[in-house]
Amino acid sequence: MCCDLCRNRRGVLAGGAGLATVLFLVTVHAGRAQESGVSDRAVIDVVGDVLPESSWLRPQDASRIFEGVREEFARADLVFANLEEPITSKKTVTRGKSPAAVRAGRDFVLRSRNPEIPIILKAAGVGLVGLANNHMMDYTSVGLRDTLRAFDKAQLPVVGAGFKPDAERAFIFNAHGYRIALLAFTYVVPTNSEATEAKEGVASSKHEADLVQAIRRARQRADYVVLMMHWGGQGGHLITKRQRELARLAAGAGCDAVVGMHPHVLQGIEFVGRTPVFYSIGNFAFPSSRSDARESLVLRLTFGAQGLETAEAAPVDISPAGAPSMASGSVAQAILAHLDGYCRMFNSRIDRGLVVTAAPRQVLAYDTSGGSPAQKGARRRRGSPKLRASSSGRKGT
Repeated sequence: MCCDLCRNRRGVLAGGAGLATVLFLVTVHAGRAQESGVSDRAVIDVVGDVLPESSWLRPQDASRIFEGVREEFARADLVFANLEEPITSKKTVTRGKSPAAVRAGRDFVLRSRNPEIPIILKAAGVGLVGLANNHMMDYTSVGLRDTLRAFDKAQLPVVGAGFKPDAERAFIFNAHGYRIALLAFTYVVPTNSEATEAKEGVASSKHEADLVQAIRRARQRADYVVLMMHWGGQGGHLITKRQRELARLAAGAGCDAVVGMHPHVLQGIEFVGRTPVFYSIGNFAFPSSRSDARESLVLRLTFGAQGLETAEAAPVDISPAGAPSMASGSVAQAILAHLDGYCRMFNSRIDRGLVVTAAPRQVLAYDTSGGSPAQKGARRRRGSPKLRASSSGRKGT
Protein backbone atom coordinates (compact mmCIF):
# COMPACT_ATOMS: atom_id res chain seq x y z
CA MET A 1 0.00 0.00 0.00
CA CYS A 2 2.82 2.38 -0.80
CA CYS A 3 2.32 5.56 -2.73
CA ASP A 4 4.50 6.34 -5.76
CA LEU A 5 6.81 8.41 -3.58
CA CYS A 6 7.42 5.40 -1.34
CA ARG A 7 8.19 3.11 -4.28
CA ASN A 8 10.50 5.61 -5.92
CA ARG A 9 12.50 6.17 -2.75
CA ARG A 10 12.74 2.60 -1.47
CA GLY A 11 15.96 1.72 -3.31
CA VAL A 12 17.72 4.89 -2.16
CA LEU A 13 16.80 4.36 1.47
CA ALA A 14 17.77 0.70 1.55
CA GLY A 15 21.23 1.53 0.27
CA GLY A 16 22.44 3.53 3.26
CA ALA A 17 25.82 2.17 4.36
CA GLY A 18 25.91 0.86 7.89
CA LEU A 19 22.18 1.32 8.48
CA ALA A 20 19.64 -1.34 9.32
CA THR A 21 17.11 -2.26 6.65
CA VAL A 22 14.44 0.41 6.43
CA LEU A 23 11.28 -0.92 8.02
CA PHE A 24 8.82 1.75 7.09
CA LEU A 25 8.23 5.00 5.34
CA VAL A 26 6.34 8.12 6.30
CA THR A 27 4.58 10.11 3.63
CA VAL A 28 2.80 13.45 3.64
CA HIS A 29 -0.83 13.22 2.58
CA ALA A 30 -0.80 16.58 0.77
CA GLY A 31 -0.87 15.61 -2.89
CA ARG A 32 -0.31 11.95 -2.09
CA ALA A 33 -0.40 9.65 -5.08
CA GLN A 34 -3.15 7.09 -5.57
CA GLU A 35 -2.63 3.74 -3.88
CA SER A 36 -1.39 0.95 -6.10
CA GLY A 37 -4.51 -1.18 -5.55
CA VAL A 38 -2.51 -4.19 -4.35
CA SER A 39 -4.85 -6.31 -2.24
CA ASP A 40 -2.50 -8.89 -0.74
CA ARG A 41 -1.60 -6.66 2.22
CA ALA A 42 -3.49 -5.88 5.40
CA VAL A 43 -3.70 -2.22 6.45
CA ILE A 44 -4.33 -1.15 10.05
CA ASP A 45 -4.84 2.51 10.98
CA VAL A 46 -4.02 3.34 14.61
CA VAL A 47 -5.10 6.68 16.10
CA GLY A 48 -4.65 8.28 19.51
CA ASP A 49 -6.87 9.51 22.31
CA VAL A 50 -10.56 10.11 21.54
CA LEU A 51 -12.60 12.26 23.95
CA PRO A 52 -16.14 12.91 22.70
CA GLU A 53 -17.09 14.91 25.82
CA SER A 54 -14.73 16.95 27.98
CA SER A 55 -15.19 18.53 31.39
CA TRP A 56 -13.96 21.93 30.13
CA LEU A 57 -15.98 22.48 26.92
CA ARG A 58 -19.61 22.13 25.96
CA PRO A 59 -20.38 18.74 24.38
CA GLN A 60 -19.55 18.85 20.70
CA ASP A 61 -21.53 17.32 17.85
CA ALA A 62 -20.03 13.86 18.12
CA SER A 63 -21.80 12.68 14.97
CA ARG A 64 -19.68 15.09 12.88
CA ILE A 65 -16.38 14.99 14.71
CA PHE A 66 -14.76 12.49 12.31
CA GLU A 67 -15.83 14.14 9.05
CA GLY A 68 -12.27 15.23 8.30
CA VAL A 69 -10.83 11.69 8.52
CA ARG A 70 -13.57 9.47 7.10
CA GLU A 71 -11.90 9.22 3.70
CA GLU A 72 -8.62 8.18 5.31
CA PHE A 73 -10.34 5.61 7.51
CA ALA A 74 -12.06 4.11 4.46
CA ARG A 75 -8.67 3.20 3.01
CA ALA A 76 -7.80 0.88 5.90
CA ASP A 77 -8.92 -2.66 6.59
CA LEU A 78 -9.26 -1.81 10.28
CA VAL A 79 -9.10 1.40 12.34
CA PHE A 80 -7.96 1.02 15.97
CA ALA A 81 -8.65 3.95 18.36
CA ASN A 82 -8.32 4.64 22.09
CA LEU A 83 -11.45 5.89 23.89
CA GLU A 84 -10.35 8.09 26.79
CA GLU A 85 -13.54 7.98 28.88
CA PRO A 86 -16.37 5.65 29.89
CA ILE A 87 -19.85 5.96 28.40
CA THR A 88 -22.33 6.19 31.26
CA SER A 89 -25.01 8.32 32.84
CA LYS A 90 -24.33 6.90 36.31
CA LYS A 91 -23.05 9.18 39.08
CA THR A 92 -20.79 6.78 41.01
CA VAL A 93 -17.41 8.51 40.80
CA THR A 94 -14.16 6.68 41.47
CA ARG A 95 -12.48 7.02 44.85
CA GLY A 96 -9.15 6.27 43.22
CA LYS A 97 -8.51 9.91 42.34
CA SER A 98 -7.92 12.78 44.72
CA PRO A 99 -10.92 15.16 44.87
CA ALA A 100 -8.51 17.99 45.70
CA ALA A 101 -6.42 17.23 42.61
CA VAL A 102 -9.55 17.18 40.46
CA ARG A 103 -10.76 20.50 41.86
CA ALA A 104 -7.32 22.02 41.23
CA GLY A 105 -7.21 20.77 37.63
CA ARG A 106 -4.29 18.43 38.27
CA ASP A 107 -6.46 15.42 37.48
CA PHE A 108 -9.74 14.84 35.69
CA VAL A 109 -12.80 12.64 36.05
CA LEU A 110 -14.30 12.08 32.61
CA ARG A 111 -17.30 10.46 31.01
CA SER A 112 -19.49 10.67 27.94
CA ARG A 113 -23.22 10.60 28.57
CA ASN A 114 -23.99 9.90 24.92
CA PRO A 115 -24.85 6.20 24.50
CA GLU A 116 -24.55 6.58 20.72
CA ILE A 117 -20.75 7.03 20.82
CA PRO A 118 -20.00 3.41 19.77
CA ILE A 119 -22.44 3.75 16.86
CA ILE A 120 -20.81 7.05 15.84
CA LEU A 121 -17.33 5.52 16.00
CA LYS A 122 -18.44 2.54 13.93
CA ALA A 123 -20.15 4.74 11.35
CA ALA A 124 -16.94 6.78 11.01
CA GLY A 125 -15.01 3.63 10.14
CA VAL A 126 -13.50 2.62 13.49
CA GLY A 127 -13.40 -1.17 13.78
CA LEU A 128 -11.73 -1.72 17.16
CA VAL A 129 -11.54 0.40 20.32
CA GLY A 130 -8.94 0.23 23.10
CA LEU A 131 -10.24 0.88 26.61
CA ALA A 132 -7.02 0.45 28.59
CA ASN A 133 -6.33 3.90 30.01
CA ASN A 134 -6.40 5.94 33.22
CA HIS A 135 -9.97 7.25 32.75
CA MET A 136 -11.95 4.16 31.83
CA MET A 137 -12.68 3.51 35.51
CA ASP A 138 -13.53 7.11 36.42
CA TYR A 139 -17.09 5.98 37.11
CA THR A 140 -15.99 2.68 38.65
CA SER A 141 -16.91 -0.77 37.39
CA VAL A 142 -20.49 0.46 36.96
CA GLY A 143 -19.38 2.92 34.28
CA LEU A 144 -17.16 0.31 32.65
CA ARG A 145 -20.05 -2.16 32.45
CA ASP A 146 -22.22 0.51 30.83
CA THR A 147 -19.42 1.13 28.33
CA LEU A 148 -19.01 -2.53 27.50
CA ARG A 149 -22.77 -2.93 27.03
CA ALA A 150 -22.88 0.08 24.70
CA PHE A 151 -20.13 -1.38 22.49
CA ASP A 152 -21.69 -4.82 22.56
CA LYS A 153 -25.01 -3.34 21.44
CA ALA A 154 -23.26 -1.54 18.57
CA GLN A 155 -21.35 -4.72 17.69
CA LEU A 156 -18.09 -2.82 17.81
CA PRO A 157 -15.31 -4.90 19.43
CA VAL A 158 -13.10 -3.59 22.24
CA VAL A 159 -9.86 -4.68 23.90
CA GLY A 160 -8.11 -3.77 27.14
CA ALA A 161 -10.95 -3.89 29.69
CA GLY A 162 -13.23 -6.31 31.52
CA PHE A 163 -12.29 -9.15 33.81
CA LYS A 164 -8.58 -9.96 33.58
CA PRO A 165 -8.79 -12.80 31.01
CA ASP A 166 -10.97 -10.64 28.73
CA ALA A 167 -8.97 -7.44 29.26
CA GLU A 168 -5.69 -9.15 28.34
CA ARG A 169 -7.07 -11.12 25.39
CA ALA A 170 -6.08 -9.93 21.93
CA PHE A 171 -8.56 -9.15 19.18
CA ILE A 172 -7.62 -11.25 16.16
CA PHE A 173 -8.25 -9.53 12.86
CA ASN A 174 -8.16 -11.51 9.61
CA ALA A 175 -7.45 -9.71 6.37
CA HIS A 176 -5.91 -10.76 3.05
CA GLY A 177 -4.71 -14.06 4.48
CA TYR A 178 -3.00 -12.57 7.54
CA ARG A 179 -3.99 -12.79 11.19
CA ILE A 180 -3.16 -9.67 13.17
CA ALA A 181 -3.50 -9.62 16.96
CA LEU A 182 -4.25 -6.27 18.60
CA LEU A 183 -3.83 -5.60 22.32
CA ALA A 184 -4.36 -2.59 24.60
CA PHE A 185 -2.58 -2.14 27.95
CA THR A 186 -1.94 0.77 30.30
CA TYR A 187 0.89 1.56 32.68
CA VAL A 188 -1.08 4.49 34.11
CA VAL A 189 -3.39 2.66 36.52
CA PRO A 190 -5.34 4.62 39.16
CA THR A 191 -6.23 2.89 42.43
CA ASN A 192 -8.84 0.13 42.03
CA SER A 193 -8.71 0.29 38.24
CA GLU A 194 -6.73 -2.85 37.45
CA ALA A 195 -8.60 -5.83 36.02
CA THR A 196 -8.45 -8.99 38.13
CA GLU A 197 -10.04 -12.42 37.94
CA ALA A 198 -12.78 -11.21 40.29
CA LYS A 199 -13.15 -7.53 39.33
CA GLU A 200 -13.62 -5.74 36.04
CA GLY A 201 -11.03 -3.13 35.18
CA VAL A 202 -8.32 -2.27 32.66
CA ALA A 203 -5.42 -4.37 31.36
CA SER A 204 -2.40 -3.28 33.40
CA SER A 205 1.27 -3.52 32.47
CA LYS A 206 2.34 -2.84 36.07
CA HIS A 207 3.17 -6.53 36.30
CA GLU A 208 5.60 -7.25 33.48
CA ALA A 209 4.78 -10.95 33.39
CA ASP A 210 1.13 -10.20 32.57
CA LEU A 211 2.11 -8.07 29.58
CA VAL A 212 4.67 -10.58 28.29
CA GLN A 213 2.30 -13.51 28.62
CA ALA A 214 -0.50 -11.64 26.86
CA ILE A 215 1.81 -10.80 23.93
CA ARG A 216 3.06 -14.37 23.70
CA ARG A 217 -0.48 -15.76 23.77
CA ALA A 218 -1.42 -13.34 21.00
CA ARG A 219 1.62 -14.37 18.99
CA GLN A 220 0.56 -18.00 19.14
CA ARG A 221 -2.78 -17.09 17.58
CA ALA A 222 -1.62 -14.63 14.94
CA ASP A 223 1.01 -13.81 12.36
CA TYR A 224 1.63 -10.28 13.68
CA VAL A 225 1.03 -8.41 16.94
CA VAL A 226 0.27 -4.71 17.48
CA LEU A 227 0.29 -3.29 21.01
CA MET A 228 -1.48 -0.07 22.01
CA MET A 229 0.14 1.21 25.21
CA HIS A 230 -1.02 4.01 27.53
CA TRP A 231 2.14 5.23 29.24
CA GLY A 232 4.56 8.08 29.96
CA GLY A 233 4.20 11.55 31.43
CA GLN A 234 1.73 14.14 30.22
CA GLY A 235 2.25 17.27 28.21
CA GLY A 236 5.90 16.92 27.17
CA HIS A 237 7.87 15.46 24.28
CA LEU A 238 10.44 13.57 26.37
CA ILE A 239 9.81 9.92 27.17
CA THR A 240 10.20 8.33 30.58
CA LYS A 241 12.73 5.62 31.30
CA ARG A 242 9.88 3.23 32.02
CA GLN A 243 8.44 3.74 28.52
CA ARG A 244 11.72 2.62 27.03
CA GLU A 245 11.96 -0.37 29.34
CA LEU A 246 8.46 -1.52 28.48
CA ALA A 247 9.12 -0.98 24.76
CA ARG A 248 12.03 -3.39 24.92
CA LEU A 249 9.99 -5.86 26.89
CA ALA A 250 7.14 -5.75 24.37
CA ALA A 251 9.43 -6.06 21.36
CA GLY A 252 11.25 -8.98 22.93
CA ALA A 253 7.97 -10.74 23.66
CA GLY A 254 6.95 -10.62 20.01
CA CYS A 255 5.32 -7.29 19.11
CA ASP A 256 5.68 -6.12 15.52
CA ALA A 257 4.71 -2.55 16.42
CA VAL A 258 4.16 -0.65 19.66
CA VAL A 259 1.99 2.48 19.53
CA GLY A 260 1.87 4.75 22.56
CA MET A 261 -0.51 7.39 23.82
CA HIS A 262 -1.36 9.30 27.03
CA PRO A 263 1.22 12.14 26.80
CA HIS A 264 -1.29 14.05 24.57
CA VAL A 265 1.56 15.31 22.36
CA LEU A 266 3.83 13.68 19.80
CA GLN A 267 6.98 11.92 20.97
CA GLY A 268 9.86 10.28 19.12
CA ILE A 269 10.12 6.97 17.26
CA GLU A 270 12.65 4.26 18.08
CA PHE A 271 13.50 0.96 16.42
CA VAL A 272 13.93 -1.83 18.96
CA GLY A 273 15.44 -4.44 16.70
CA ARG A 274 12.96 -4.56 13.82
CA THR A 275 10.07 -3.29 15.94
CA PRO A 276 9.13 0.38 15.53
CA VAL A 277 8.04 2.02 18.76
CA PHE A 278 5.93 5.16 18.41
CA TYR A 279 6.27 6.50 21.94
CA SER A 280 3.27 8.79 21.50
CA ILE A 281 1.11 9.56 18.49
CA GLY A 282 -0.66 12.26 20.50
CA ASN A 283 -4.32 13.13 20.75
CA PHE A 284 -6.75 12.43 17.94
CA ALA A 285 -10.31 13.64 18.60
CA PHE A 286 -9.52 15.65 21.70
CA PRO A 287 -10.09 19.33 22.55
CA SER A 288 -7.09 21.35 23.72
CA SER A 289 -5.90 24.94 23.87
CA ARG A 290 -2.29 23.85 23.25
CA SER A 291 -1.11 24.01 19.67
CA ASP A 292 1.26 21.05 19.98
CA ALA A 293 -1.51 18.94 21.57
CA ARG A 294 -3.45 19.48 18.35
CA GLU A 295 -0.73 17.91 16.19
CA SER A 296 -1.42 14.25 15.57
CA LEU A 297 -1.02 11.29 13.23
CA VAL A 298 -2.97 8.54 11.61
CA LEU A 299 -0.47 5.71 11.80
CA ARG A 300 -1.05 3.36 8.88
CA LEU A 301 0.56 -0.07 9.35
CA THR A 302 0.79 -2.30 6.28
CA PHE A 303 1.44 -6.00 6.79
CA GLY A 304 2.47 -8.42 4.07
CA ALA A 305 4.45 -11.59 3.54
CA GLN A 306 7.60 -9.94 4.90
CA GLY A 307 5.94 -8.74 8.09
CA LEU A 308 5.42 -5.04 8.76
CA GLU A 309 6.27 -3.68 5.34
CA THR A 310 5.43 0.01 5.72
CA ALA A 311 4.05 2.42 8.27
CA GLU A 312 2.83 5.78 7.08
CA ALA A 313 2.45 8.59 9.59
CA ALA A 314 -0.20 10.81 8.03
CA PRO A 315 -0.23 14.25 9.71
CA VAL A 316 -3.46 15.29 11.41
CA ASP A 317 -4.52 18.76 12.52
CA ILE A 318 -7.02 18.88 15.41
CA SER A 319 -9.36 21.83 15.89
CA PRO A 320 -9.47 23.52 19.33
CA ALA A 321 -12.87 21.84 19.81
CA GLY A 322 -11.32 18.44 19.14
CA ALA A 323 -12.23 17.59 15.53
CA PRO A 324 -9.38 15.91 13.59
CA SER A 325 -8.75 16.47 9.89
CA MET A 326 -6.00 15.31 7.56
CA ALA A 327 -3.37 18.02 7.38
CA SER A 328 -2.07 19.33 4.06
CA GLY A 329 0.50 21.73 2.67
CA SER A 330 2.65 23.68 5.10
CA VAL A 331 0.68 22.43 8.12
CA ALA A 332 1.44 18.80 7.25
CA GLN A 333 5.10 19.64 6.60
CA ALA A 334 5.37 21.43 9.94
CA ILE A 335 3.92 18.50 11.88
CA LEU A 336 6.40 16.10 10.30
CA ALA A 337 9.25 18.55 10.94
CA HIS A 338 8.30 18.68 14.61
CA LEU A 339 8.11 14.87 14.70
CA ASP A 340 11.61 14.72 13.24
CA GLY A 341 12.79 16.96 16.08
CA TYR A 342 11.36 14.55 18.63
CA CYS A 343 13.16 11.67 16.88
CA ARG A 344 16.57 13.29 17.25
CA MET A 345 17.40 11.31 20.40
CA PHE A 346 16.51 7.97 18.80
CA ASN A 347 17.73 5.83 15.90
CA SER A 348 15.23 7.31 13.46
CA ARG A 349 14.97 10.34 11.25
CA ILE A 350 12.35 11.91 9.01
CA ASP A 351 14.00 12.83 5.74
CA ARG A 352 11.81 14.66 3.21
CA GLY A 353 8.73 12.96 4.59
CA LEU A 354 10.29 9.53 5.14
CA VAL A 355 11.39 7.83 8.34
CA VAL A 356 14.76 6.11 8.04
CA THR A 357 17.08 4.49 10.52
CA ALA A 358 19.86 6.85 11.50
CA ALA A 359 22.36 7.47 14.25
CA PRO A 360 20.94 9.54 17.11
CA ARG A 361 21.58 13.23 16.57
CA GLN A 362 21.13 14.25 20.19
CA VAL A 363 21.90 12.71 23.56
CA LEU A 364 18.89 10.88 24.98
CA ALA A 365 17.24 12.73 27.87
CA TYR A 366 14.43 11.27 29.92
CA ASP A 367 11.48 12.96 31.54
CA THR A 368 12.38 12.77 35.23
CA SER A 369 10.29 15.69 36.46
CA GLY A 370 7.53 15.42 39.01
CA GLY A 371 4.52 17.58 39.83
CA SER A 372 1.50 18.41 37.72
CA PRO A 373 1.40 18.00 33.92
CA ALA A 374 1.64 21.79 33.55
CA GLN A 375 4.72 21.94 35.80
CA LYS A 376 6.37 19.11 33.92
CA GLY A 377 5.67 20.77 30.60
CA ALA A 378 7.25 24.02 31.81
CA ARG A 379 10.38 22.21 32.96
CA ARG A 380 10.72 20.43 29.64
CA ARG A 381 10.40 23.67 27.73
CA ARG A 382 13.12 25.32 29.81
CA GLY A 383 15.40 22.30 29.74
CA SER A 384 15.11 21.15 26.13
CA PRO A 385 15.76 24.08 23.79
CA LYS A 386 16.02 21.84 20.73
CA LEU A 387 12.50 20.56 21.21
CA ARG A 388 9.65 22.60 19.82
CA ALA A 389 8.37 25.00 22.48
CA SER A 390 4.83 24.32 23.67
CA SER A 391 2.26 26.96 24.40
CA SER A 392 1.02 27.21 27.95
CA GLY A 393 -2.45 26.84 29.36
CA ARG A 394 -2.99 23.20 28.43
CA LYS A 395 -6.37 21.68 29.08
CA GLY A 396 -6.35 17.93 29.04
CA THR A 397 -5.94 14.72 30.95
